[in-house]
Amino acid sequence: MLFDRLIALSQEKTSEKRRDLLVLISELFTDGAGNHSDAETKLFGDILCRLVDQVSVDVRAQFSEQMAPMACTPHSVALRLAQDEELAVSGVMLEQSEVLTDADLRQIAGSLSQGHLLAITRRKGLSETVTEVLADRGDVEVLEGVTHNATARFSDFGLKRLATRSLDYPEVLRALSRRADVPSDRLARAVASFDAEARAKLENLVALSPDFAALLVSEAAGIARERKQELEQEISALLRRISQRIGTLDESITEFARDGRMEAVAELLTQVTGLEDAHIANILNHDNDFGLAVVCRSLSIGDEAYLKLSQLRAEHLGQAASIADAWAGNYAQIDRASADRALYFHRMRVAALRGEKR
Repeated sequence: MLFDRLIALSQEKTSEKRRDLLVLISELFTDGAGNHSDAETKLFGDILCRLVDQVSVDVRAQFSEQMAPMACTPHSVALRLAQDEELAVSGVMLEQSEVLTDADLRQIAGSLSQGHLLAITRRKGLSETVTEVLADRGDVEVLEGVTHNATARFSDFGLKRLATRSLDYPEVLRALSRRADVPSDRLARAVASFDAEARAKLENLVALSPDFAALLVSEAAGIARERKQELEQEISALLRRISQRIGTLDESITEFARDGRMEAVAELLTQVTGLEDAHIANILNHDNDFGLAVVCRSLSIGDEAYLKLSQLRAEHLGQAASIADAWAGNYAQIDRASADRALYFHRMRVAALRGEKR
């Protein structure tokens, strides 16, 4: 019966029947999601892409909303919808789809409209290679969007380009100086590498507002200090409650992971282990999971809480969701004694380095 209906719909050329055929085939695909072979997924993708070109903008937009959140969406379909000229179609795919690669996003950001770039700025976990293109091609709205995206990461080259472009838009430069991952010394390095034209713009900007440069640095430093102090107080109070058996580390990590509070996890691990801030920041922001696994196992963090933390890290680093499962699997193989030994040797190395500096 279903096969007969497919045959009948395929023979109809009206836009309404094309829509019905698209809906039916997409339902067939999603109903079997996870069970299709690579060849079957490619075939579904080829058919769906062909049908997408034969339906109206409204139908394409509805189809894009359906497929964007799905990790099993055929790559060809995600790319076709993400490249659609109509932002009602492409926007949601560019914002949400995990199927799109950095190479896809770079190509789209390098060739399509400012509206497409703006949609990309709303993605979580934007990589350095993508933000470089956004900083280079974006208009002021795109520059503001990527600067305000707390999960976006910037290479030194991308930061320099963004800082250079933002000389024409002081509000973007001010927002850039407020980012937690762009401390004043890193922004200063970017400014130091300006060419003659950029330096002249900066000088004009400072001449128009002599306090502007100082304001950028002082604002960033002041905000960072206040946030750090508030966070330290929050975590100290939390650890007191845990010591009184009003809650556990596992519960706290799970809650922070659910709320997307990576900075709170960092402060919690720093205070409870006594390790240096830089070491905790490094292991949380590193693609390798061994360092974090060692720290968490030494604290007897449970497997379920570690999985939640891994999911937060994967999102923060712009990694596929599946990597969190792999990290959790690795964690299950690490025993407490091995973790304690690894941390012991780390502390010995740090102590030795401090002694050398003296």
